[in-house]
Amino acid sequence: MSFFRKKEKEKSWKRRNPKVYSGVPRRNSREKRGKFSRFLFWVLFLGFLGVCGYMLLFSPFLEIESVAVEGNKDIPSEEIIAKVNEVMSGKYFDYLSKRNFFLASKNRINQKLKNDFNRLEISSIEKKFPRAILIKVKERQPELVWCSGGVCYLADKDGFVYAGANATDEELNKDRFLIVVDDNARPIEIRKSVINPEFIQYLKRIDVILVDDLGLQTEGNYHTPAVSSQEVIVKIKEGEGWILKLSSVISPEDAKKILETIFEKELGGDKRKNLDYLDLRVKNKVYYKLKTQN
Repeated sequence: MSFFRKKEKEKSWKRRNPKVYSGVPRRNSREKRGKFSRFLFWVLFLGFLGVCGYMLLFSPFLEIESVAVEGNKDIPSEEIIAKVNEVMSGKYFDYLSKRNFFLASKNRINQKLKNDFNRLEISSIEKKFPRAILIKVKERQPELVWCSGGVCYLADKDGFVYAGANATDEELNKDRFLIVVDDNARPIEIRKSVINPEFIQYLKRIDVILVDDLGLQTEGNYHTPAVSSQEVIVKIKEGEGWILKLSSVISPEDAKKILETIFEKELGGDKRKNLDYLDLRVKNKVYYKLKTQN
């Protein structure tokens, strides 16, 4: 009996675990499915990149539509915006719009505005996603007119020579606008030459002291033998007129004290009207000469 039961167990075991071999390994079908999945992934991924590229570079939704300007006073915003639009007109390689948000060149806009508007100082150029540009500017304000070799130029408070000047300029028609002549006639280049800003502030302070504090009247323009000398020569309207020579090595406040003292003690009354020149260019020294009376 036990013999027959053992046989039955062996038969049932064989029925439960049949093995069928097709002759082809199953891993081949898995490899095919894996290759197709990778192929499908790359097709979808490249398609996604293509759509993104089109949206970023060709879509009109990302073209600059608005240009705003802040900080300008005398120069109309319309003129500045027109120059910006010139930079963004046309296409790169006949395909890519220069107005595209990502392709619009801030460097080119900055250079264009500097070349076309000497008075403009570009503070910043900001892109506002998705279709706007904001340009913040400052307008250079002239501190004085610097003349050299018969040609005059406008310089700002930092000594930056940014434009030519002529008698029709509104700034020149203001009362007591400071005009300095370089007798050495050093060549000046617009947007390249810089006058020492400390010398400019010295000239402005001296002008206030002479006219407002001491009540002297200047005739003509201020002159300097050379920029490097830091010296000033101006004619004073008093009597037949006399020449005052100054140097920035002596502060304007010290020069004021010296003039007050010498006017009180040595050159009072009619004597000052007979002055030929008064020289304060050397520290702790005062030189003057009176005109010879006939």
